[in-house]
Amino acid sequence: MEPIKQTKRRSLVLIAVLLVLIGGLSVLNLFTEAPFILESERRVPDRMPTLSPQTLTSGDFMDGFEPFAADHFPFREQFRTLRAITVFGPLLQTDKDGVYLDAHGIGSFAAIDTASIEQAADRIQVVADGLDGLNIFFAFIPDKSIYAGRTLPGFDPVAAERILRERLPDSFTFIPLVDAMSADSFYRTDLHWDQVQIEGVVEALRAAMDLEVDWGQFTRELAGDFLGVYAGQLALPVRPEPLYILTNPNVTAFYLNMGSRELEAGPVYDLDRFLGIDPYDIFLSGAQPLVVLENPNATSDRHLYLFRDSFSSSLAPILASAYARITLIDFRFLDLRTLHQLVEFRPGSDALFLYSSGILNNSDMLLIPLP
Repeated sequence: MEPIKQTKRRSLVLIAVLLVLIGGLSVLNLFTEAPFILESERRVPDRMPTLSPQTLTSGDFMDGFEPFAADHFPFREQFRTLRAITVFGPLLQTDKDGVYLDAHGIGSFAAIDTASIEQAADRIQVVADGLDGLNIFFAFIPDKSIYAGRTLPGFDPVAAERILRERLPDSFTFIPLVDAMSADSFYRTDLHWDQVQIEGVVEALRAAMDLEVDWGQFTRELAGDFLGVYAGQLALPVRPEPLYILTNPNVTAFYLNMGSRELEAGPVYDLDRFLGIDPYDIFLSGAQPLVVLENPNATSDRHLYLFRDSFSSSLAPILASAYARITLIDFRFLDLRTLHQLVEFRPGSDALFLYSSGILNNSDMLLIPLP
């Protein structure tokens, strides 16, 4: 009988410890101020869902309460780190919720969404239908994960290229970029490419679009230490990496003021934003619906209309050495129905559709109505 009593005592002690731990953390949570923003993940934490008979019976309250509780749990960052150590250590897993770590740095992967890419091609076609007299080029930026040191079940660039070529007309010039890049083209801790490591991309564009890029116009400068978005998602201690920028005193930038619908001068490299929550916003001030770059000392008087996402924020200042004027259009923040009210397209100019795999895989975010 004694062993049975000892087993019961141990069980009771274990239950008591768990109750004290869970209860203590719950009480502590009541006195812990909720964070305004989760800096490591660069997002606003979920808020407490509305409690009502309707949300309780529908299940909406519990669906919203679970992520809310996870975002406001005491010692949340410490528990995230402990989980990451466990996942990559004792459990010997190769990724944590799709975030991987290898010799080339940190990345994430997501399976290709063929339906979304088909829709992206259809949206590109809708825009191109209003671009009479322009030379139209298109390319996509492959996901960082395809250059990882091992095979990952992520974005398939061969399938993406096939879909885009099949759904877009032969009059469009496709510029392949997969072989123009490598793991070194990207920041080690971020999804974006490194501005000073994309010579291959610039060369591919130069050859296809018949450009003359004047590298002599640029000066390489250190902006500071950089930690990308994947560093926070990994939840492990990560060394920052240097972020360099290629400055060109000849290039000026103008940003659309959505209120006045006028272009206003601003910096090409916004050093204040480099100190913000997303340092990559140093390039062309982050998310912007419409930006114009002008360079009176460009190698030509040509114009480029660049339909883009965040990757082009660091590419466009380089291409500005070859174009007198570049108009960057981001349909994540600008509706196509207002485009022609804001931009006048000059016949004979170039148009480049350049989207990353993340946009192709989530093409619903493009504000381009389909017929």
